[in-house]
Amino acid sequence: MRIWTSLTSRARDQAGALSPHLACSTCAAELGVSGASLLLTAGRNTLELASTTSQRVRELEELQARAGEGPGIDALESGWPILAEDLASTRSRRRWPTFAAEAVSRGVHAMFSLPLALGAVPLGVFDLVHDTPGELEHTQLLDALLYADTALALAIDVRSGITAPLGVGVDPGAEPALWRSEVHQAIDMVANQLGVTVVEALVRLRAYAFDHQLTLVDAGRAVVEHRIPAGRVAAEISSAAGGEPGSR
Repeated sequence: MRIWTSLTSRARDQAGALSPHLACSTCAAELGVSGASLLLTAGRNTLELASTTSQRVRELEELQARAGEGPGIDALESGWPILAEDLASTRSRRRWPTFAAEAVSRGVHAMFSLPLALGAVPLGVFDLVHDTPGELEHTQLLDALLYADTALALAIDVRSGITAPLGVGVDPGAEPALWRSEVHQAIDMVANQLGVTVVEALVRLRAYAFDHQLTLVDAGRAVVEHRIPAGRVAAEISSAAGGEPGSR
């Protein structure tokens, strides 16, 4: 609840909307790091940038992609957080020889990469970067994980064509929808039925839920219980959008 309150407060102060960029920038400011970015899977072991706090961080993510190495790539492949507290260290230079050297030359000395997933299926990575070496405190890491999940949820809403109202909060005792097993199962069913990526299946299920005034969990449960055929999720959204989910 505290994370959501911070986001809505900053959105009001800036007269803006809730967005993945706001989640990235608020996270960086609250944790005292130099920048943050959200990347989503675009295929097998491929990431695309969904949001970032600056051009400098964008260029760092492009460097990871070109080099084919870095904390973010390792986090995606392993499914575990990769906390590179000192990119100038011998360990970092051995692990990521090209990326670490280039990052340090650009003034980036630490990078913390948090994987995003639905069960065992990777969805993306949330990266934090800092100009000075050092570790994240335990409470900072926990907050970063919450910001990562929030940024992911907002990115899915953006792709679904949904604008989150500032007045809508969350139940502080509720389990996040993306952690629920029925949502995982439904997204897998939609992805297999349509032959799309897991991220695209999540976008379509979220758009369907929004259009029918359902929660993501309720829509997922209906798909799993075959009360909503997986193919119908895409058919209705495509019809309403003129062929493209999220363009309503």
